[in-house]
Amino acid sequence: MKFSLINIVESSGPLISGSWLQNHVGTLASAIEAARATEAANSNKIEVAVVAELSSTTPALSYWRDQAHLSVASVNK
Repeated sequence: MKFSLINIVESSGPLISGSWLQNHVGTLASAIEAARATEAANSNKIEVAVVAELSSTTPALSYWRDQAHLSVASVNK
């Protein structure tokens, strides 16, 4: 499956808004692990969400609103 990792700027329940960081191909569990590793690489100063793959040729140039957070309990320690 394909997922995207998003740097969370705003959250409202299961929906998040923020900036695209990277795509991930694998299982939801491996995407969550990649999100945790990304948080750790940034000294846990950012919060990263796993969402369904964002379909765009230039995802980094957009602010993504109201994306379903697939890993709420797992990524938000």
